[in-house]
Amino acid sequence: MEDMFEDTSIKKEKLHREFAELPETIITGVVGARGAVGNKRGAGKVPGDEYWSLKLSLIAWKELGKKINNSPLIFSNELTYNELKLIQDHVERESLVQFKVKLSKESPFGDARAQLLSILDTPDDIELKAALEKYKEPVEVTHPEFGVLVLDRSLDCFEGRINWQGEPVELSVSVDEEDGSISSSLKTIEALYSQSGDWSKKIADYAVSELLEVMNENWLEGQKEFTASDFINSMELLFITVYPDGKFEFCHDDGDMFLGHSIVISGSLTDGLSEAGISG
Repeated sequence: MEDMFEDTSIKKEKLHREFAELPETIITGVVGARGAVGNKRGAGKVPGDEYWSLKLSLIAWKELGKKINNSPLIFSNELTYNELKLIQDHVERESLVQFKVKLSKESPFGDARAQLLSILDTPDDIELKAALEKYKEPVEVTHPEFGVLVLDRSLDCFEGRINWQGEPVELSVSVDEEDGSISSSLKTIEALYSQSGDWSKKIADYAVSELLEVMNENWLEGQKEFTASDFINSMELLFITVYPDGKFEFCHDDGDMFLGHSIVISGSLTDGLSEAGISG
């Protein structure tokens, strides 16, 4: 793991040195459903660090006077919060944009990356408008057991409904970042579904073992203590999220045991259940 982080750090430094030598250029492009977001640089390691890493990519783009490129263009900028907020205020999801940038067409990461220098007026480009309209078209996958799943681009997952132990619940199937498919995630839900009765019991028992005592000691307001049966009967499964590496999350309504917070049970097919918590 340390080698991976070290390799990423080396590539970032190399890219920043490359940006310093590159000329400025103007690009127009299409922003995807996620828009512009930011992560605190060194989060958890450098308290008080003022810089944020911009997370923004264009799903289609081109330099002025050149052909459209339909492979992603990723932006690598380190910004103060105010700089990040300014970009977020001016860059809308699923929109056309025009930027002055420094462009590395073949970056040390093996993809195209850019350093955003300034935001220019919104372009009027027929070719990019067509790319945006095509991008916004619904994408669906039909599964023989789970029915129609519809892509939510903002979350990189396909969503639908599943009948779990006789009750309809929401299903979220994550897209694999490496190949863009959901085949591995579908294998996760297929494996869970084939033994839904066993998994339901394991999840209920695990929730009781991890959270019943916490609830009785810290969340009761003049009520008598809950039994394991009380706890399980108060939980209602709302949705299941599955991932390509065999991991999964089962999110439940808490029946007001935790004052409206959700109960989330996580685990993987290989390691079993590993975490129980409340959220929201």
